Amino acid sequence: MSVINDKNIFGEVDSIDFAIYLNKKAQMLKKNINVTKIQKWLYICYGLNLALEKKQLLYERPRAWEYGPAFPRVHSLQKKHNNSLDNLKTEASLSDLTNYDEIITTTLNYFGNWTASELVAWTHEDGKAWNKAMLCNGINTPLDNLDIQNDFLKIIVVE
Repeated sequence: MSVINDKNIFGEVDSIDFAIYLNKKAQMLKKNINVTKIQKWLYICYGLNLALEKKQLLYERPRAWEYGPAFPRVHSLQKKHNNSLDNLKTEASLSDLTNYDEIITTTLNYFGNWTASELVAWTHEDGKAWNKAMLCNGINTPLDNLDIQNDFLKIIVVE
């Protein structure tokens, strides 16, 4: 079994800390932010890290929800704070999070202006990790890291 496919492996960063930091970066770049966009941008960062670094980025794995891959802990925090992560502070040190600036910037530069609907449609494409999880096990199924990695390897050029 591949290390990235091991369901017991932990990631590098807490999903809540990463989401709060991602939200701050999106604000700095003046991106239109909502619950769905944060969830999909998190997923994209997670997928890019799997494809480029061969490592699980977040402690929390994405799950198959109705509107695509989602991180339940982050979603709960968003709901608790009126669908916003604005003005929240991370528990992680800033220096730990700045290690991921390149993945965040790449994600926001390419996907930052997509609408929530476009992001949902993109994650729902036939054959992608979300689609496979929904077809095999249904709603709330953890997405397979190897499927996610393969999805993202198709869209990046590794040099």
